[in-house]
Amino acid sequence: MKQLFLPILAAAALTVSCSEWTDPENKDFLPQMSQSDPATLAALRDFKASEHPLMMMHIEGTPGAPNRQNQHPMSMPDSVDFLLMNHADGLHATIVGEVARVRAEKGTRTLNVISYDAIREAWETLRDEALDAGAGEEYTEEHFASYCKAETERQLALCEAYGLDGVVASYLGGYDASPATPFILAVDAWAGQHPDKLICLRGYPAYVARIEGQTLVSRCNYLIILTEDAKATVSISRKVRDQLTGEVPGDRIILEASVPALADGGEDAQVGATVQTAAEWVMDPSTSSTVKCTKLGLCVSNAQEDYFNKPTYKRIREAMAILNPAAGNANPEN
Repeated sequence: MKQLFLPILAAAALTVSCSEWTDPENKDFLPQMSQSDPATLAALRDFKASEHPLMMMHIEGTPGAPNRQNQHPMSMPDSVDFLLMNHADGLHATIVGEVARVRAEKGTRTLNVISYDAIREAWETLRDEALDAGAGEEYTEEHFASYCKAETERQLALCEAYGLDGVVASYLGGYDASPATPFILAVDAWAGQHPDKLICLRGYPAYVARIEGQTLVSRCNYLIILTEDAKATVSISRKVRDQLTGEVPGDRIILEASVPALADGGEDAQVGATVQTAAEWVMDPSTSSTVKCTKLGLCVSNAQEDYFNKPTYKRIREAMAILNPAAGNANPEN
């Protein structure tokens, strides 16, 4: 994979001091040059259109007016390639506008995360409430199949309604993925009808591949595999290898890791590998041969937690510098 140096971004870096974007009172923490200079933005778009290790990060959607910088697509680190929008239902107009702007100005694309597990949880809540009220006889698995299909299709429609660039179908369920069949087939059908949209599968592709009639696993642009509790490169390799069965293509792998949550204890709350370790695994050529896969980049699952570090998004920026050291050093964010 190419590692590019962006001279224009380097020049922009010289105009901005570290304190200007780490000051907690400065809400617009990204350098002004990065936001408005045409040459800088053109270089950034060219970089994202080039061959390079990808960076994805999850962000949280909101139906209310965004009141924190980590809710604004335009305030995310410039070098991030994809924003994965959780809870996209009812997105506020400000966020919808920034989705279009961040694509046009920075080349950053936004994908709608649709979670089978969240759909299942919502249905089970409705079922339990009905049972507590002395009803609920209609809440059978057959009823869930209809509910799941309809809810998946409703959420898929948000992609076009908000001008998003594609979807991430997230399945974190068990070995037997058959209850998720309506979910997977609905996404599969939608992908076939929208060839211009990007499609990702997040979670356990080996389990999804067993669903009869699905073509989603082979159709996806990227397969996002979680590190979960794997802390070191050897255990990460094992996690990925376990998902790369004969039915799962190994040429489109994105590794997902998390950052520790401040509310859960900060550094002590790290689950699995750090994003820096995950980035090192992505860039380690030896793991490509031992796992027999092509590693295309890194995803950060709870990226909003890293906003509160100093400098802002500290861990994510360090991971980006590992993925793209030449471009990372030239980026005015770093």
